[in-house]
Amino acid sequence: MKEDLFTFSIQQAETLGIECAIVLAAAKTIKTELSSPNEIAAILKESMPFFAEEEILKNINRLIDLKLISPEVTSKKIESARSKNLYSLKLPSNNLNAGKRKLEKSWAPSAQAFEVLGMGNVDKEFIESKVNEFKMYWLEKNQIRDNWNVLFVDFIRREWVKENSTNKGLPVCIDDHWSPSSDAFDILELANVSKNDALKHLKEFILYWKENGTALRSWNSKFVDFVKRKELIGTYEGKNDKKAHRHNEPGDFSQEFEQRTKDASWAENLEL
Repeated sequence: MKEDLFTFSIQQAETLGIECAIVLAAAKTIKTELSSPNEIAAILKESMPFFAEEEILKNINRLIDLKLISPEVTSKKIESARSKNLYSLKLPSNNLNAGKRKLEKSWAPSAQAFEVLGMGNVDKEFIESKVNEFKMYWLEKNQIRDNWNVLFVDFIRREWVKENSTNKGLPVCIDDHWSPSSDAFDILELANVSKNDALKHLKEFILYWKENGTALRSWNSKFVDFVKRKELIGTYEGKNDKKAHRHNEPGDFSQEFEQRTKDASWAENLEL
């Protein structure tokens, strides 16, 4: 067999690769059903001397696996295939890791990931600067996932918020000018603590943590917990004061107990 020209589609070349697409085009000119893969490779070698026979055979086997060409099949194999189709039932896969894979060193975010982040006004340069950090973290984790782009988008959104915060997401010590955010006051309002009541504890809170020297990324949650504890203690002490006061009702005694027991003025007007 001799052919001076083989034609193949651009789509085939993009999907299979140019070499495999050429082998497919050449194989279509012969009856592959009458030959084994090795025989097909030997026949095609005559028309494609520029390819090694091993390379042709490799592409032939690939095309057979993709069911793009059919080699010689014995009657026994046909009967075996038919019996399998008759009596076997294909069940859903129980493999929970189907479609999952580890992050590779060559991995890069998809174009869709950049588009989604761009809709949130995240700078492209910032996104690209964080790719290696994301990859380093997950390469060391060595986990298998099926949503690497989703994880990357979530990671960039968190990092972008940190980048645009006053402290760039880094821990800072509290200072005299610190004040709670409006969100902190809203949360305290839900716990029935007014803004004015919360501000009564602000100076004590700042003083305590200044002397403690702790550095945090945000102080709002600490302030909320601090105020809740203070208000709870204050409420408890207030209730105890009321209970103590209740023993003296309806009024306080003007004399000590010993003086009251010796006082006989109540019997002066009694007639015996």
